[in-house]
Amino acid sequence: MIKVIKSLVSKDEGLYVATSMGTDSLACLHWLVKKQYKVKAIHFNHKMRPQNDEMEKKFQEFCSDFNIDGNCGLGSNLKTEKECREARINFFAQQNEFKKVVTAHHLNDWVESYILNCFRGKAGHEPIPLLSNFKGFEIIHPFLLTRKKDFEQYVDRNKLNHYIVEDETNSILKGSRRNWIRQKIIPEMVKNQLSLEKFAKKRIGTLAQGLERKTHNLLVGGSIPSRPTVC
Repeated sequence: MIKVIKSLVSKDEGLYVATSMGTDSLACLHWLVKKQYKVKAIHFNHKMRPQNDEMEKKFQEFCSDFNIDGNCGLGSNLKTEKECREARINFFAQQNEFKKVVTAHHLNDWVESYILNCFRGKAGHEPIPLLSNFKGFEIIHPFLLTRKKDFEQYVDRNKLNHYIVEDETNSILKGSRRNWIRQKIIPEMVKNQLSLEKFAKKRIGTLAQGLERKTHNLLVGGSIPSRPTVC
């Protein structure tokens, strides 16, 4: 079941949905539209591989089929991951109608990032935050309590697979620690009945509860929810 942290999204405000045309972002966009959130889809074409144009084509097709407002950005001479991220952030910043950009990062992404930060020796190993502030807008991650397989099952149930174009670089091990963790480390952990999901849910839930407390106090005051609200 897809879960959303309600303190991050509201049907009273507009949301941009970053849509790569992979399973996760497509499920996220379709779910938000189905639940009648006010959304606009945004897609960034990095123009690094022929597959990027295929992704943009499918994005346009999906938006047309489901009557979704969509906007595309184009990269130019991008070579590194850092350059790609900066180009995407600049594109997001140019979307000035709404103040929030939703991404489809999920529970499995959180676990992978946590392990990666452990290897990097990052203090606290804190991976994906609930929200990140940028000049003029926020990037929010309201689906961190949803598992990857929930997105996959949602896409199957709603017969959306023909729109999906998964990033071909996700299967490349060489030079990608994240892919190594995803394809080698985590399957080995599962085989040995080790899991960080319970810890991840508890940590994300605590952060969501703190965010709800802060929002509640700022807006209305009074009693504090005892747990994060999800649906």
